[in-house]
Amino acid sequence: MKVQKYKVVIARSGKQDVKDMKKYILDTFKYRELGESFSKKVKNAAMQLDVFPTGYDTTGFMYRGYDIYLKPSDTYLLFYTVDEAKHTVTVLRVMQDGMNWQFILKRWLKENE
Repeated sequence: MKVQKYKVVIARSGKQDVKDMKKYILDTFKYRELGESFSKKVKNAAMQLDVFPTGYDTTGFMYRGYDIYLKPSDTYLLFYTVDEAKHTVTVLRVMQDGMNWQFILKRWLKENE
C-alpha cells in the first residue's frame, strides 16, 4: 500500500517566526550553532508533516476555511493547515511552547483574514 505524501510549505509568517526566534537566540546567547540547530529542527519537524498531517489535534481556529492544526515539537509549536484537494500542508506559525498561543493566533487571524 502506497502512502500519499503531502507537499509541505512554510508560509512567510512561519519563516518570519523562525527568523525572529533565531535572531533572539543569536542576540541573547551569542551562539550561532544553537540558532542554526533551531532552524534545522523546525524545518525537520515541518517536513515530517508530509505523511498523515491530520494525525495531530486541531486548535479550534480556522484560517481561510481550513482547520488549524497544532504539532508540538521539542520546545516549540507548529501551526498549520491541510489542503486535502492539493495534498499540501502549510505551516502558518511557529511559536515557543510557553507563549500564549491562543491570544497570539487569534490576533494574527484578525490581522490576516
